Amino acid sequence: MRTQRLGIQAVILVLALAVSLSACAGKSASAKFYVLSPLPQSKLSEVGGTTIGVFPVAMPDYLDRPQIVTRVSENEIKLDEFSRWAEPLKENFYTVLVDNLSTLLNSEKVIKTAQNLGVPLTFQVGVEVVQFEGVLGGDVVLNVRWGLFESEGKKLLLVKRSLFKEPTSTATYEAFVAAGSRAVAALSREIAEAIRSRK
Repeated sequence: MRTQRLGIQAVILVLALAVSLSACAGKSASAKFYVLSPLPQSKLSEVGGTTIGVFPVAMPDYLDRPQIVTRVSENEIKLDEFSRWAEPLKENFYTVLVDNLSTLLNSEKVIKTAQNLGVPLTFQVGVEVVQFEGVLGGDVVLNVRWGLFESEGKKLLLVKRSLFKEPTSTATYEAFVAAGSRAVAALSREIAEAIRSRK
C-alpha cells in the first residue's frame, strides 16, 4: 500500500513539473522586428530633366541577415535572435536611401537602377557599405564607400569614403535602429549635396 502511495505521488510530481515547464515555455520571449525609417517626405516636384539612378547597395554578408548585429568588441559581434530586421537589411537600406535622396532633391526622378526600364539617366549613385553596426547604448557606425557617375555610369565624377557616427539614446534595439536611420540620412545628405553641386 505504501509503495502504491509513493507511486501516485511520483506521478503527481511529474505532472506538476510538466505543467510548470509548459507555463515557462509559454512565457518565452517573442521576436521583435525593425526597419530603417526614411526622412519625412514633402510634396515632390517633377520639374527639370535630371534623373538619378541608384545602384543596388553592396553590403557584407555578416550584416545582411535577419538578426540585428551589434558590436561586443573589436573582433566579436552579437546576433540577437529576438531582435530582427523586418526585411533584408540590404533592401531596406537601398529603399530608404532612394527615398531620402528623392526628398532631399525634391524630385520624383530618383529611381532604383534595377528598375530603370530604359529611362535616360543624368547621374548614377553607387554605395558600398563597409560597416553598419555599433554598441547598444553607444554609437551606431556607418562606414561606406560611394561614388557618383555621369549618365549611364561610364564616367566617374566622384568617389569618396565616408564615416558617420550616431549616438543611441538608450541601450535598446529601437534606439539602435533609430540611430541607424539617422546615419543613413546623413549619408543621403552628403550624396544629395554632391549631386546639387553638379546640376
